[in-house]
Amino acid sequence: MGSVRRLTNMFGAAALVLGTITISVAATTVAVGSAGAAGTFKACVVTDTGGINDKSFNESAWNGLQAAAKKDPSIVPSYLSSTSSADYAPNIASFVSKGCGIIVTVGFLMDAATAAAADAHPNQKFAIVDDLPTAPKSHELLALQYETDQAGFLGGILAAGMTKTGTVAEYGGENFPAVTLYMNGYVAGVRYYNKEYGTKVKVLGWTPGKGACSLAACAGKGTFVGNFTDQTAGKTITAGDYASGADIVFPVAGSVGLGSVAAAQQAGAGHYVMWVDSNGCESDATDCKYFVGTVAKGVEPSVEAAVLSAAQGTFKGGSYIGTLANNGTQLEYGGVKIPSSLKAKIATAKAGVIAGTISVNPNKYPAS
Repeated sequence: MGSVRRLTNMFGAAALVLGTITISVAATTVAVGSAGAAGTFKACVVTDTGGINDKSFNESAWNGLQAAAKKDPSIVPSYLSSTSSADYAPNIASFVSKGCGIIVTVGFLMDAATAAAADAHPNQKFAIVDDLPTAPKSHELLALQYETDQAGFLGGILAAGMTKTGTVAEYGGENFPAVTLYMNGYVAGVRYYNKEYGTKVKVLGWTPGKGACSLAACAGKGTFVGNFTDQTAGKTITAGDYASGADIVFPVAGSVGLGSVAAAQQAGAGHYVMWVDSNGCESDATDCKYFVGTVAKGVEPSVEAAVLSAAQGTFKGGSYIGTLANNGTQLEYGGVKIPSSLKAKIATAKAGVIAGTISVNPNKYPAS
C-alpha cells in the first residue's frame, strides 16, 4: 500500500472531499480575489509538545503546509513549537497578530485554546488536527478527524499474522479518544484474526471497555506514558513488553515511539514495531527494517487541502472524517517482508470494513 501522503495525487484535477467539505487540491495558482492574490498568503501551524520533527502527526501537519506551498507559490508556511500546554494560547495569539491566512493547530490537547481563539477572532480561519472542539461558535474552524480504529483493525490483523510468539503489545501517549481509538481497533483486529483463523494471539497494553468506540469516546484500560515526548519511557515499556513475550509493539504515542525502535534494536532479531500516524519507512528510513507496518492517518493531505482552500478563497469550516473508504486512514507495510497470503487476508478484511460487513469493535469477537 502506498503512503497516505501521496493520496492527493489520486485526485488529479478533481477535488478532495473532506466529509461535507469539498476542498480543491489541484490548483497551482491563487484565484482572483483570494487572500493570496495580492502577494503572500501566510499558512501557520502550531505544534503540540512533540515538536516539528516528531516523525508523527506534528511533522505530518508541517509537511502538509509545505506541500501546499509547492502547489501554490503564494503560500508561505511557518510554525511555532509548543514545549508545554502553556504555549498553546500564546503561540496561536502570535500567529493571529501576524496575519496568518490559516492557523493549523495539532492535536486534541489544543482543543480549548483553538476554540477560544476561533471564537475570539470569527474571521480567522483555523483547522485543528485530531479533534472536534465542543460547540465552537466560529464558522471558520475546520476539524480534521480520522477513524483510525479502521486502519488499526488492519494493523491488528497484520500483527496477529506476523507474530512468532503469539503475543503482541501496544501502549499510548495519553488516554484520549484519538489515541485509544487506534488501540481499540488494533485489539479488534487481533481478535478477528483469532476467530477467523483459529489462533490465540494475545494483546498486552489495552483492554477494551464495554460498547463501541467513537471519535468522541473510547473507554478501556491500558498502558500510557502520560505525554508524547518521553522516549525513555517508551523504550522501557517496550522492553517490558518484549520481556513478557511480545515480538511486535504498537506505540500510539508520537515521538515516544522512537523509544520503542531503540528497544527493538537492543532486543535484537525478531523484535519489531508497528508505527503510527505517518509511514515509518519514510519518516524514519534508517529504521525501516524494524517496522512491520504503519497505521497511518491522512494528516498531510488533509492539512494540505485545507491550506490550499484557504489560500484560494474556498475554505469552509466544518468537519472532515478520514476513513478507509476515503483513504483518510490506511495500513501501510514497512520493511519486514509480509507473506502474500496475509496481505490477501488483510485486503479481504479491508473490503469488509468499508462495506460495513466486518466490525472494528473488539467486543464483537471473543477475547483471547
